[in-house]
Amino acid sequence: MRVALGQLDMVWENQAASLKKAEEMVAEAAREKCDLIVFPEMAFTGFSINLDKVGEDKSCSATKAEVVSMAQTYGIGIAYGWAALPSPGEKKGRNLFTLIDAQGVEVGEYAKLHPFSYGMEHETYCPGDQVVTFPYLGRQVALFICYDLRFPEIFHIAARKADVMMVIANWPAMRSAHWQTLLRARAIETQSYVVGVNCVGERDGDFYSGDSMAVDCIGNILGQISGREGVLVCELEDRAWRLREKFATAKDRREDFYRGFFR
Repeated sequence: MRVALGQLDMVWENQAASLKKAEEMVAEAAREKCDLIVFPEMAFTGFSINLDKVGEDKSCSATKAEVVSMAQTYGIGIAYGWAALPSPGEKKGRNLFTLIDAQGVEVGEYAKLHPFSYGMEHETYCPGDQVVTFPYLGRQVALFICYDLRFPEIFHIAARKADVMMVIANWPAMRSAHWQTLLRARAIETQSYVVGVNCVGERDGDFYSGDSMAVDCIGNILGQISGREGVLVCELEDRAWRLREKFATAKDRREDFYRGFFR
């Protein structure tokens, strides 16, 4: 799988301006013969809790319509984060990660399981309730968002089916060492390929250094981009399942034992 990491310096709370920048990156990834380009969490607004301004109705998202059009025009899959308005009967929105294939069809969507309570995200966005995995281009993909990276349990659950983990974020530069370390840790622990896509630039008083990277199933960094907007192209080989069969750490996990400590 040939994946482009779209490290975007999005325009704060301005979908139209950010999408215009993103289209240039989509075109570049298509020229590089990529199968998919992945953009950050809340890719075209920045991480905002101003839901009245950045939220969209799931049934008629203008951003999704634009992404579908780009995917069809350039013949490339596009994965991106966005904010959904509350569903009927709910009071809070959802922080979503959606993957659209090269034909413009939605093939996977995930709601962030762990809203970032330190940043008050939980007051605006409700948590998701599913670990999401699905087939894509001959692989099994799992989707995660930002703060989820600190919770290894959900990655182990996903690894029962998935060999490619995608994590999108608005992860500030002050905690960049955590971001980079945890991406590699999740790859090593689960023997999976991990793609981490962060934003870059300054928004709402926070600075982001990017440090987007792809990591192979033994923890090697396949490529990294830091400190600038740009597209990083990485090849994700298909070695995870062979590694898991040869060096079968998953079979030594004592989940029944662990479970006793989480009641």
